[in-house]
Amino acid sequence: MGELTVKAWKRYGKDRLYVTYTATGGNVGYYDRQTSALHVEDPAMRYPALEALAPFVGGDISALAHVVDATPPAPGRDLTNNVAGNAVRERAAELSPGRFQRIAAKLLGLRTDATSWEVGAAGERRVGSRLDRLEARGWNVLHSIPLKSGADIDHLVVGPGGVFTINTKHHPGARVTANGDFVRVNGQLNHYVRNSRHEASAAAKRLSSACRLPVGVAGVLAFVGVQSLTVKEPPADVLVVPGERLERVFLAAPQTLSPYMQQRIYAVARRGELWLA
Repeated sequence: MGELTVKAWKRYGKDRLYVTYTATGGNVGYYDRQTSALHVEDPAMRYPALEALAPFVGGDISALAHVVDATPPAPGRDLTNNVAGNAVRERAAELSPGRFQRIAAKLLGLRTDATSWEVGAAGERRVGSRLDRLEARGWNVLHSIPLKSGADIDHLVVGPGGVFTINTKHHPGARVTANGDFVRVNGQLNHYVRNSRHEASAAAKRLSSACRLPVGVAGVLAFVGVQSLTVKEPPADVLVVPGERLERVFLAAPQTLSPYMQQRIYAVARRGELWLA
């Protein structure tokens, strides 16, 4: 692809930044400072051109946000249409027993395979409704991101405070204790922190590759419906919080992403094909 050079050009009432190939002088495109529009001859050069232009735009870098990946996702691949808990709810429906079995299980106080999935879906809906409120504060939120493995990412948020994958855990009435990498629910040890760390790391690799720059992702464990949540020692790289506090936690996070970078990451993250590759 080669290095790119940016040169300012003002003439005939125009104010532009031209981007060219350093080695050949060939034209890549230009950014119109008057209209905040980017024009490239090859759509594949949109991201490289934006990277080259960023230092020259300075404080007006947010003006580039709307030109990041202007091509809409393929039909059926736009994750912005996904509903929180949808993937889990569909799995619960697949495992749901017949009407007679459901009635018998309810009368006997038995849990079916579908019950755990239904509880999980309810928890994701609760967390999802809280996360959706962040959109009014300038954050981007995605739910139920399907993965090639058949699993899914409950929620992913992108905002001024960074990128986060949220793993919702719904344990009605339970006592939860977190001590470093060890999380116990009513005394039973779970691998929640390890799984959340792996999920965030995998998301970071995919986003970094697609954006062609390092993208950090932090994992979050959000517990809902619990009687108590005690964090004796927080894990080094995973947040453990009550689902009810998610909004405050994210809004209080220090800014790490510019508006341009936030929109660039979100434009990539919303594409379903990224996660299924």
